[in-house]
Amino acid sequence: MSGTVLGYDPGGDGAHGVAVLQFDENQATALATSTLESVEDVIFTLECLPALAALGVDTLTCWGTGRGGWRPADRWLRDRYPAVRKSVMSPNSLFGAMGLNGMGALIAAHHKFHDVLITETHPKVLYWHLSNKKYEYLASKAEMDDVLSRRLNVPVATANEHEWDAALSALAALNGLLRCWTQDLHALPISGGERLITPCGETHYFWPE
Repeated sequence: MSGTVLGYDPGGDGAHGVAVLQFDENQATALATSTLESVEDVIFTLECLPALAALGVDTLTCWGTGRGGWRPADRWLRDRYPAVRKSVMSPNSLFGAMGLNGMGALIAAHHKFHDVLITETHPKVLYWHLSNKKYEYLASKAEMDDVLSRRLNVPVATANEHEWDAALSALAALNGLLRCWTQDLHALPISGGERLITPCGETHYFWPE
């Protein structure tokens, strides 16, 4: 399998992290990261790609209808990782950049590439899982880039935390696509009195075992 994977970290003006990951024969071959001005720039970037195999985004890829918008994945992460549980916030309390820009890019990607595999990501908790260290980009940039480089086996040099989050999101998408990570947090049982709504079609939340 070969192709392109995109990672996206939604942000405000001038703070949209994007990572384009190329892979061939199930191995990453190159990673390019950038920081874009707006979600329109992100959509333009992905729509210019000739093909897109998978997309990883640090956003809500589906919505929960229960109290606070909590979903099974959110509750699972808070229970599983008590040291960083505060970074898993109530979906109803999240800022618009994540909910609006992230979902906007997802819907655009789904329209352009109907079969693209979409996975949600949570870089702060995922970094803890991979390194057993808290996310501190400014103090640990070189170390955090090295974690990604060793996982992908390609050079990684991010310019800011938005690019780093996007690169980690691309890593998650690639591992989900290749079935290296088979645990899907969106497949967790739903509690009574709630449901999941999927505006951009089927999505996943691939997580390492």
